[in-house]
This record gives sequence, structure tokens and C-alpha cells, in this order.
Amino acid sequence: MKIFLLEDDTSLNKIIKLSLENKGFYVDNFFSGYEAANIILNNKYDLYILDVNVLGFDGHKILEIIRKEQIDTPVIMISAEIDIDNIKKSFNLGCNDYIKKPFDFEELFLRIQFHLSYKKEPNSNMNIDLGYNFSFNLLEEKLFKHNYEIELTLKEKLLLTLLVKNINETVTNETIHEYVWDSKEMESVSMRSIIHKLKKKLKNAMIINIRGVGYKLISIN
Repeated sequence: MKIFLLEDDTSLNKIIKLSLENKGFYVDNFFSGYEAANIILNNKYDLYILDVNVLGFDGHKILEIIRKEQIDTPVIMISAEIDIDNIKKSFNLGCNDYIKKPFDFEELFLRIQFHLSYKKEPNSNMNIDLGYNFSFNLLEEKLFKHNYEIELTLKEKLLLTLLVKNINETVTNETIHEYVWDSKEMESVSMRSIIHKLKKKLKNAMIINIRGVGYKLISIN
């Protein structure tokens, strides 16, 4: 899962990023609201964590941009502000949660788990049956065969998550580039290499190439 973090306190930013990465998340962290706004317009994330009080474009302005671009993506606001008007403004603009500083990291992690699981599969567990005795847990981004975990690299996790979320549908090369590589410059061979390695961990022909368009994950269910 890809998480966007905006926090201008350098120490707290780095602590949150490292803690979430240790939990298996991919985190893009930013200190400036202006920089954050540009990134949001060109990339997609699974969840946003926004500090309210950031110079320039503050968390509320970034939240407004997110809600115009991605209506359903969970947003968690974090702030030392405890007045009810500030909290009310955050929810009126469309945030999903509000955590007051200082907070325990485990509380943040639990809230992230809740919002991601509710967003993806509100009334079922997160284990997606892919057929051929394979399953994938969307929340933990873990691949299993016969209940035994198959190790995945970070980019393999991102790619398989994207394919599973669009199972039996074609995912374009542009979308893969945006989600897995953050639209950063890359060689086309890099995408083919990750696809090839992922194919070897699944049953043959589960991932098919739609020539000139993208890739599709096929489920027999």
C-alpha cells in the first residue's frame, strides 16, 4: 500500500515514515505543502496523512485538492490543534480521521489499518482468492500458496496489489508506471523485468500481456 505523508516537523516526519515502512508500507514523505500539491495532482495513493499546520499550502488546502481529485481515498489529519473549530473544519472538508499530537504510533497504525480495510472490502476479509491455490491479502500485501507465504519485493507488492484491485481488468502501462514508479523516469525493461519475476511466482498465464496497452491478472473464480 502507498501512503502519502505531509509533516513539516523533520524528526516526526522521519519517525512516521520509518515506522510505517517497517510495517510494510511504501511511504512518500513531504515537508512542504507546495511540493505536496504538485505530487498529488500527478500520482495516486491508498491513504494520506496530513499535518494541518504546514507553511504555505497547509493540510486543509491539500485536503481540498485530494477531495477534488480522489473522492474516496482515506485522509487522516494530524495536528497539535485541539480546538473544536479546527477539528470541525477538517471533517467538513472531508477528512476521515483526526489525531491530536502527541500520539502513540500504534494508534496511528491501527487507524490506518481500519481505514484501508474499510475502503477496500467493507464487508469481507481482505484475503482475495486468485485461484490455483493462490490468495493475496490486500491489507498486508502478502501472497500465499496453500497458506504458505511467497516472498515479494517492494515493487512486486505494489504491482500485484494494483493488479488484484483490478482483477480480470486490463491495467495500462501508464497506470503501472504511475503507481509502482511514481511516474518517475524508468527504462521499459524495468517494468517487463518486474512482470517477469512476478509471473514466475504465480501460475503460468495468470498475468497476461495486452500488447501495447498493459497487463491483466486473470482469476479462475
